[in-house]
Amino acid sequence: MQNLWSSWSRLEYQLFKPFDAKQQYGRLVSDYVACSCRLASQLAFNANPLLQEWCLRQGLFNLAQAAMWHKGYPAAQQPCLDQLYLLLLALNRFYQQQHDGRSRQLALQASLNQIFYQGV
Repeated sequence: MQNLWSSWSRLEYQLFKPFDAKQQYGRLVSDYVACSCRLASQLAFNANPLLQEWCLRQGLFNLAQAAMWHKGYPAAQQPCLDQLYLLLLALNRFYQQQHDGRSRQLALQASLNQIFYQGV
């Protein structure tokens, strides 16, 4: 599990590096999302729902912020936007298992709206 944390951290760092057209940014985003989901499922297996939620939310918000950060570079922004739904689906499934899940889903959507519509 330590290896997953270090991979996730490394990918998170690379997500916010300045865009380089030579870099395969789509693959980086896919790897980051996959690592986030693997880490969250490992945390679920270890019965650690608080860290599981944090990992999924951190991944989702990092991806949304990276999409807005790379706004001038469609080659970098599009992969982030394309992959957002995976983490959003994982969080929605997580919240469906919680007793206050509906209110938490609404709060999540409001927080995402702040990221996407703050400059409009």
